[in-house]
Amino acid sequence: MNVSDLLRHPGSVRAVYLEVPVAGFENRSSRVDERVPLALDLRLEGLSQGIVASGRVRGRWAADCSRCLTPLERDFDLRLREVFEDDPIEEETYPLVDDQIDLEQPLRDLVVPDLPIVPLCDPDCLGLCPSCGANRNEDLCGCEVTVPDPRWDALRNLDLSDGTN
Repeated sequence: MNVSDLLRHPGSVRAVYLEVPVAGFENRSSRVDERVPLALDLRLEGLSQGIVASGRVRGRWAADCSRCLTPLERDFDLRLREVFEDDPIEEETYPLVDDQIDLEQPLRDLVVPDLPIVPLCDPDCLGLCPSCGANRNEDLCGCEVTVPDPRWDALRNLDLSDGTN
């Protein structure tokens, strides 16, 4: 985005509304829904040596519930406030190159950490039956679920009493 007009007049402001498609905004379990563009409602302000971009970033993420694998979609609404300058400070400001700002990296840095790492359809989700795979939120399958994991047998047999009982 060209910001040369703002750089020539420090203190000047431009309102910007954009809808931008994004791809690859994801973590191991969630992703920004590529079918829904990010809505950017920003205020760009010229400084003597840079630009401040501030405003809202709205979109939608998609994932599968970590317990029952039900597909999920949720909206998000985040606040952006970033500085762009000719000589950026690593991990604090972003580069201003040839009177242009590139919003992709600031958007990625804002949105991706906000995506859920363990998405859940409900905090009380019962998940899938470990025996038959039925979704226990929809129907109790009647399977015996108290089968102990044999890897814990050694700990079950461990006597932790100190003998003062």
